[in-house]
Parts: sequence; structure tokens; C-alpha cells
Amino acid sequence: MEESRSQEPFMREIAATFQATRVRLVRRLAETPSAQVGAVVEDELRGLYHGLFVVLDGGTALADEGLVSVVGEDGVPFARFLHELCFKHWPA
Repeated sequence: MEESRSQEPFMREIAATFQATRVRLVRRLAETPSAQVGAVVEDELRGLYHGLFVVLDGGTALADEGLVSVVGEDGVPFARFLHELCFKHWPA
């Protein structure tokens, strides 16, 4: 099966997003009182969640390589503004 020319840049972008979150989380947790650890973890996970949809929506330098589309099994593409819709599904 042929791979898209965007596949490698996409995978690197996702890996970099997770790596940056890990680095930030470690730094922030080292500076955070134990009573606030849950809030810091929540904030970082929320940011990571949103950031992944930004990548999919073409909101990063990856878009210079080409856009990535999410297409359902039925062949219908997902919306191009998932980063705006995602928090509707994030736990309150």
C-alpha cells in the first residue's frame, strides 16, 4: 500500500506534540504543590487533546506539507474544524 508523503511529517508532528507535553508536565509538576497536581495534569491533558485536533485541522506547520483528512468508514470526511468542536466532548 502506498503511503502519503504527509505521513512521516504527520507522525513526527504528533510525536513532537506528545514530547513537548511530557517535558512541560515534568517541569510543571516539579514546581507544583501536591494539592494542585490534579489541576496541572488536567490542564496539560486538555492542551494535548486540543493540540491533536489543531494538527489534524491544518493549524500547524505540517499544513505546509499537505493537509491530513480524517475519513469515516463510510467515506464521509470529518469536519475541518475539529479543534473547535472537541471541547464539547471533554469532561466538565
